[in-house]
Amino acid sequence: MASKCKCPPPGAPEWVMTYGDMMSLLLTFFILLLSLSEIKKEDEWKAVVEEVKKSFGMKGGGGRLPTDNDPALTLVKILETVQNQQRKEQNTSNADDPGMSGRDQRVTTVRPGEYIPVGGRITFEPGSADLNDVTRRKIRAFIEQEEFDIRGTNYIVELRGHAATAETALIGDSGKDLWDLSYDRAKSVMEYLVSDEIGLKQEQVRLIGAADREPLKKQAYTASQRQINRRVEVFVSENVINDYSVTRAKTSW
Repeated sequence: MASKCKCPPPGAPEWVMTYGDMMSLLLTFFILLLSLSEIKKEDEWKAVVEEVKKSFGMKGGGGRLPTDNDPALTLVKILETVQNQQRKEQNTSNADDPGMSGRDQRVTTVRPGEYIPVGGRITFEPGSADLNDVTRRKIRAFIEQEEFDIRGTNYIVELRGHAATAETALIGDSGKDLWDLSYDRAKSVMEYLVSDEIGLKQEQVRLIGAADREPLKKQAYTASQRQINRRVEVFVSENVINDYSVTRAKTSW
């Protein structure tokens, strides 16, 4: 005689529904946490917190269940506390030296304003920072022009020296590099400008050495082609030296 088949009842067990609801709630909870972690702005964070409070019955909408626990100890309050702590945290450094402090911890532009190029480019012989007679006449010519004449003024003059990459081989074992060469060229022009022949004030002049980092002609294969890179450029600022003068205190020893 065949035994009866004990088949399970049709449909899913009752506990599956409870388990599915719990998994859905957990997934929603973690999605909520992830969304809250991406909120960076203060006003957006406050708006989300208010809506969550309403959903939990703390501010109308949905009612409030009687409980012995203080609503201030709910998850919303914990999230607010964590967010406030994150705002108070400051970036720290591993360096032992103290950092800069103050309301504006940024680099300050000491001499804002526009710098206007004047005259032509002052070029040099390969590997040299010396001014020859031709170069001196060129400088004197554009300085004496009425639109470029800055003698007797207090305008800031900036001299930017440059070098060509190929000049590295010409420096040799002198202990200098292209930075020194470009700066020496700017200094040579400054010494001529502040000489009695031109008459600029030394406190007007600022020097910059750019080495070979700003070539005007990158694809240069001969010395004549690279001449444009071996240069000093003259710029005049709209600022004057009186704007940055500092009264020096006399010190007795």
